[in-house]
Amino acid sequence: MRYVKTVFLATALAISCGAYATEGDLKYLGYSQEMIDEAVNVSGMTSVKSPEIAPDNSDEATQVKEQLYELGRTRSLSANLEDRSESIRDEVLSYWEHMAPDASKAEPLSDELKQALAASIRSALESKGYTISQLDLLDLPEGSLHNKLRAVIRVSRDLKTRDSYREIQGNLIEVKRICSEAATIEGYNYLAEMTTFVAENPKNNYYYEKTILKP
Repeated sequence: MRYVKTVFLATALAISCGAYATEGDLKYLGYSQEMIDEAVNVSGMTSVKSPEIAPDNSDEATQVKEQLYELGRTRSLSANLEDRSESIRDEVLSYWEHMAPDASKAEPLSDELKQALAASIRSALESKGYTISQLDLLDLPEGSLHNKLRAVIRVSRDLKTRDSYREIQGNLIEVKRICSEAATIEGYNYLAEMTTFVAENPKNNYYYEKTILKP
């Protein structure tokens, strides 16, 4: 009985799928695995195992690439960003070249010019009601900018408001402007960026400082 069933099954399969010769073809047509096994055993049809699919390493590589891209994006990094390292280096070198030119080209300022600058600064400050307790014009260290002087200027003025702190801070800004203008001759400011301004509170001798380096 089993033999008859098997022959009938094989004959039916051969008739219905004569153009197919593999186990995979029968699976494609929807036959059950039991019927396919019977047909393979009876007809000698080649049993074909599904080929093992090799792991696709490209998927892993793609995931790593996407993770690195996301990390770079969140950290504001991008391979497309312009490399400005050379231009930044040039700007830094230019700045220090300006700050420390060749000392052999330096020409020390004359005593006459120093006296003229001091007189100009003193006159300008006193005309605005400031009392000057210190006015020093000092040469810069060797190798620094030539034709510049480091000044130390200390002043005080009677306060006009109750907000002494705010008023003295305003005085500092005014003193810095007055001195810079008074020390400028033919468009050249002789005060170096190391200049220090000091404004005192005449009531308690508290004082506040500002350098020309700061805005």
